[in-house]
Amino acid sequence: MSVNNSADTGQTKAPAGSPLGAVKPEEIILISKQSQEINGPGLYTVTSLGEDTGEQGKSFRLSRAQTADVPQSLLDQFLTEELPEYLQSGPSRHVHVIVSTGSGTGLSLDFYESALRPLLENWSIRALEQSAGVTERSKPNIYNLVITQDANSVRNFARDLGRASRDTVQHTVVLLSGDGGVIEMLNGIVPAEAPDAQVHLPLIATLPLGTGNALFHSLHKTIGTTIGSPAPSGLVQGLRTLFRGRAASLSSFKAEFSLGSRIITYTTPDKEDYGSTAEAESHTDDVSHLYGAIVASYGFHSQLVWESDTPEYRKHGAKRFGMVAQELLKESHAYDATVELSGKDGSNLQKLDRDRHAYILATMVSNLEKTFTISPSSKPLDGKLRLVHFGAVSGQKTMEIMMQAYDGGKHVGMTWTGDDGKEERVGYDEADVVKITTLEEDARWRKVCIDGTIVELPKSGCMTVKTEDRPHLQVLVDRSVLG
Repeated sequence: MSVNNSADTGQTKAPAGSPLGAVKPEEIILISKQSQEINGPGLYTVTSLGEDTGEQGKSFRLSRAQTADVPQSLLDQFLTEELPEYLQSGPSRHVHVIVSTGSGTGLSLDFYESALRPLLENWSIRALEQSAGVTERSKPNIYNLVITQDANSVRNFARDLGRASRDTVQHTVVLLSGDGGVIEMLNGIVPAEAPDAQVHLPLIATLPLGTGNALFHSLHKTIGTTIGSPAPSGLVQGLRTLFRGRAASLSSFKAEFSLGSRIITYTTPDKEDYGSTAEAESHTDDVSHLYGAIVASYGFHSQLVWESDTPEYRKHGAKRFGMVAQELLKESHAYDATVELSGKDGSNLQKLDRDRHAYILATMVSNLEKTFTISPSSKPLDGKLRLVHFGAVSGQKTMEIMMQAYDGGKHVGMTWTGDDGKEERVGYDEADVVKITTLEEDARWRKVCIDGTIVELPKSGCMTVKTEDRPHLQVLVDRSVLG
C-alpha cells in the first residue's frame, strides 16, 4: 500500500534554498515519495509533528511539506515506501486503535484527532463506524477505534480479544495511553487466552501519553538521534516506530498475593449528582494475582504512586509525584518487612539482611521516566528481573539516592555510613523470584504497586513476583533494538 499524497491543510512547499524548509529533523515522522510527474522531478513529502504548549495546554500539529531535495542521511532514516504489514487490515489481520481518555493529563483524544487520525488518513486508512460489526474489521484500509469510557474499557477489550479465535487472525493494537494501557492489556488477555495462544500473540504499539511512560522510554532508550539535532519527543519517536518498527516478544512477570489482598482504586462521583465539591472515593476489589511488565514495589515507590493517584493529584501529571514525595520524605517511614530472592525452583535462596526498609523495587525495565534510570543494567527485552533496595534512611538520604538515579543510574552501588556506624548501600540484585512479606500493622503502610496498580496486603501478607516463562504479548520496537 502506498501513501495518499493528495493535498491537505497541513501540506506546504518547502522554501527554495533549504531542502526541508522550516521542518526540524527532530520532528520528522516519515518521508514518502510521490509518483514522478511526466518530464518533472519526483517530489518527497516530509511528514512531521509539532508540539506546542500554551495557556490552553499542549497542542499537536501534523504538517506535510513537499520538496525535491532531501539529504540521503534523512532518506536512509525516514523513507517509508509502503505501509508496514502489521498496519494493513484484512481477513488475516485486524487493526485496533485504543484512545485512553484517562491516561496522563488527558491528551490522548486530542492527539488522536490532531495527529494520528490525519496521519493514517494520509495512507487512506480510516476508522470503522461505531455501528460496524466485527466482520467489517476484515476489510482493507480500516481500523477499529476504541475510545475508553471508564477504567475497565481496555481490560474488557483485551478480554474479548483473548476469547476470540486467534488461529487465523492476528491483531495489532495501537495504544494511546501510558503504562496502564499495556498492563490492562496483559491482565485482560492472559486469563482468557488458550493454551496455544502463542501462535498469534497480539502486537501492541505504544504512543506515550501517560505520566511516566516507563515501558516506552525503556524500549527506546538505546536509540540514537540524528547527528546535530536534538532528540525527538516521545510522541515523534512513537510514530516513527509505528511506521518503521519490528515486533518482539514482551517480557512479563506474575505477582501473586496472600488471601485477603485487595486492589485499591479511586473514582470521582458524577458532579451533576454530587455537586462541584465531589471528592474522590476509594474502591476495593479482591485480587489473587496480577501480571506486569515494568515494576513491582513496596515502600517509598508504592507509597508515592498510591498517595498521588487521586483525581485531584493526577491533573498535575508527573508533577504530582514531587508534590506527594515532599510529604513522604518528611515522614521517612521505615517499612517493616522481610525480602527473599531465589531462582525459579527455589534455589539460591537469599534473604536480605534487614527487616526495616525504605525502598524495595523489582523491575524488568531500565527507566521509570525518560530521565529516571532505576536499573542501569536492564536492556530492552532482556527478560531479567532486578531488585533495587535500601534500608531505612532519612528523607534527605532518600532524596540524594533518587537524584543519583536521575543522573544516569548512579545510585546503584552508592555507600554511606549509617547511624550505627555500619556501612550501608543501595542493593542491586538479579533474581527470578522476589518475595516480600509485610510486617506492618497499619494498612496505610501495606500497599504494593504493580505497574501503577495498587494492592493492599493483609497483615503479615506477602507478594511473590516471578518472571513468566513465555510471552503473552508482542510489542513494536525500533529496528535498532533487535539489531
